[in-house]
Amino acid sequence: MNAWLEVDISAIRRNVAAVRSLVGSRVQVMAIVKADGYGHGAVRAARAALTGGASSLGVANAAEGAELRAAGIDAPILVLGCGLPEQMPEVVARGLMQTLATEGVARALSQAATAARCEAGVHIKVDTGMGRLGVRPHEALAFARLVSNLPGLRIEGVFSHLATADHDDVTYAREQAARFEEVLTNFERAGVRTPLRHLANSAATIRFPEMRLDMVRTGLLTYGLNPLSSPLTEIELVTALTWKSRIACIKEVDAGERLGYAGLHVTERPTRIACVPVGYADGYPRALSNAGWVLVGGQRCAVVGAICMDQMLVDVGGVAAQPGDEVVLIGEQMGRRITANDLADAQGTVVHEVVARLGHRPPRIYLNEEPSPEATQ
Repeated sequence: MNAWLEVDISAIRRNVAAVRSLVGSRVQVMAIVKADGYGHGAVRAARAALTGGASSLGVANAAEGAELRAAGIDAPILVLGCGLPEQMPEVVARGLMQTLATEGVARALSQAATAARCEAGVHIKVDTGMGRLGVRPHEALAFARLVSNLPGLRIEGVFSHLATADHDDVTYAREQAARFEEVLTNFERAGVRTPLRHLANSAATIRFPEMRLDMVRTGLLTYGLNPLSSPLTEIELVTALTWKSRIACIKEVDAGERLGYAGLHVTERPTRIACVPVGYADGYPRALSNAGWVLVGGQRCAVVGAICMDQMLVDVGGVAAQPGDEVVLIGEQMGRRITANDLADAQGTVVHEVVARLGHRPPRIYLNEEPSPEATQ
C-alpha cells in the first residue's frame, strides 16, 4: 500500500461515551456520520457510535442514509440536508427521518409516505442566523402547523445550527440561541409538540451547557477531533484516525536545486529529499505545498515543493531515513504528533475539511473492531 488510514474503532466508542457522560443522561447524542463518517468510514463509525451510546445518527442526504440501512443499521437516522422532492420516496423506503424547511419537500414527503401507507418522521429546521437551510423564525410556527396537518408526517424534532459556536466572541451564538428559544416558546404556546429540540454542535456541546437541550449533534467530538482553537479540558478524547505512508525513494540534492512543479522550492543547502507516494488525489491538500509537515523517524520533516496528484517531496536531511521507512501524515510516531487540526491551521481551513476530503484511495485498516451483530448471526 502506498498510503493507508488506521481507524481505531474503540476510540469512537470511547469518545461518544465521553460525550454522553458530559451531557448527562437526560440529553441524547446524535453522532454525525456524514461525508463517509468524516473520512473514517460511515458504516463502522455509525456502529461504534451506537455502541458508545449514541441514540441516533445524522447524515447529509438520503444516499448516505441508504448506505447505513443497507449495512443493517436500524437506528434512527436524520437526513440533515433539505433534499429534493424526487428523493422523498427513497427517504420513506429507507425509513429515514427528513429535515423539512420548504413546503415543496414537505408535501412531496407527505405524498410518498401516504402512498407507502406509513408515517415519516421529520425534524423542522429553523434558520436562526446561519443563512442556509431553514425557515425564518417568524415563519416557523406557520410552517410547523402546515407540516402537522399534512398526512403521513410526524414531527419528531425541531432544530437550528450555530454559525459561530467555535469563535472567541460568543455574542452571535447567544443571539441565535435566543431566537431559537423564542421559536420554541411560540411552539409550546400554540400546542405544537416537538419531542426533540436540538441546537448544539460539537463546539457548543463543550462551551454552552445551556444549549444542549434534548439532544446534541456531535461530529468532530465523535472522532476525537477538537472543535475549538484551545485545548479541551472538559472532556477527554481519543483521536480515532492515523494516516501513514512509506518513503518510496531518497535523492541527494545540492544547494540551489529547484524541486517539483513550477520549481516551487529551491534548496538552501545540500540535503536529502524523500519522495512519498501521497498527493492531493489521496486527500492531502495542495494548499500544504511548502507548508506541511510529516513525521519520519520521530522527527517533524518539512514538505517541500508542490503537492502532486500522487506524490509529495519531504526534506529528510536531518533524519537517518531510508526507503521503506514509515511516514506519518496524521498521528503519532515515537512520541511526536501531527494532528488534523495542525494540518487545518497550516492551510487556514477547518479540521472538518481535512478529514472529510480523505478519499477512498487510501484503504482503511480498522483496529479494535467488535464483530457486527449481523456477522454473528
